[in-house]
Amino acid sequence: MVWQEKVKMRAAELPAHLGAAQPLSFEEIRAALLPLVPLLLKLENPPQDAQWHAEGNVAVHSAWVVQEAHTLAEAARLTGLERGALIVAAALHDIGKALTTREEPDEAGDVRLCSPGHARRGKDHLAYQLLDAGWSPAFLLTVLRLVAEHHSLHRALKGDLERGVPALARRVPLPLLTLLARADARGRTVLGEDARQGEDTADLLELAARELGVWNVDDPHAAFRAEVQALLPGASPDLLALALGRGLRDWEAGLIHTPHEAAARVQEAARHGFPQLTVLCGPSGSGKSTLAAQYPQAHIVSLDALRARLGKDHTDQRVNGQVMQAAREAVRVGLRHKGHVVWDAGSLRRDQRAQVLGLGVAYGALTRIEVAWTPPNVFSARNAARSQPVPAAILSAQLGSLEFPDPAEAHTVTLHAPDGELWTL
Repeated sequence: MVWQEKVKMRAAELPAHLGAAQPLSFEEIRAALLPLVPLLLKLENPPQDAQWHAEGNVAVHSAWVVQEAHTLAEAARLTGLERGALIVAAALHDIGKALTTREEPDEAGDVRLCSPGHARRGKDHLAYQLLDAGWSPAFLLTVLRLVAEHHSLHRALKGDLERGVPALARRVPLPLLTLLARADARGRTVLGEDARQGEDTADLLELAARELGVWNVDDPHAAFRAEVQALLPGASPDLLALALGRGLRDWEAGLIHTPHEAAARVQEAARHGFPQLTVLCGPSGSGKSTLAAQYPQAHIVSLDALRARLGKDHTDQRVNGQVMQAAREAVRVGLRHKGHVVWDAGSLRRDQRAQVLGLGVAYGALTRIEVAWTPPNVFSARNAARSQPVPAAILSAQLGSLEFPDPAEAHTVTLHAPDGELWTL
């Protein structure tokens, strides 16, 4: 493989370039992405555990993983979106370590370097910043899914394989995930007897997925969905969303065993009706109020409106305690009356969303998260044009603290992409 030297390109060009099997090094990919993701400059900073990463810092490891990803993509004859997404994900897979690396004692009491939750944190950091790259939502989502799940293989293989492996296949394409895992394993120097652990795990996951029939499928739960729908003839789309959202979550958790149980659990809702709770998510200026306007019959609970009513204006943070108390009570009232409640707030962190969505679960509601997935350059411009813009420092802090929604947080999670497309996680 001949490596090109001193290639200068924009982030927007990476998918086509890499998808056409034109190799780029980690440094070249990093240079293209730096204007959007300045955190990439810090990958030389966090050290890594000497046993698992004797090769050096995160930047060194990432460079090796990109090389291995090119080799594996060539062997697998990948092209187009799949090839490009795999290699970009290889470059970005450990970016979360720049935010999470710390020292902790292990079981023997020895102090070791670790980066807990770095895969998810990396996805969170990239989810909005990479929207400015101009990539297709399909390409970006594939990259984000690979980054988020590159440490999930062993968890899927623990316990009940028949549930864990399809659950992972629902979140990420397994053929690409195992290629990334193999590149990750080969792109390091491991001291001791565990050198092949990463590749062995990838091999086991592939074997299990093939045996379960979920190795390379668009929807590993297609049969489950079809049977639930057949058991609920004439059901409204909302009732089906409740049955499938609740049913798949319960099945993956081992709480139910068949589609019949999923259908049976919504019979009362089918007879007597059920409330709905929609939580909007996105930074200031991303378009949450526009999403709220799509539900003219719903009761909108807006934290900004409550601040304006209870405080000096919609920016008055001194009344946050009163605002949250009033907002939660408004949600309870709406859910008790089996109405549709829309929570119009930033909802940037998982714990913030969980507090609200927990009310929906308690009242048997169909829960949704609607994400205003808007590029930073767009929502920054919108914010600047407001009569009372959010200060730039606060907007930057919002992006820094944002935790991108996961599919398991609600019955449905929908992304409203920049081009108007809707993507369901």
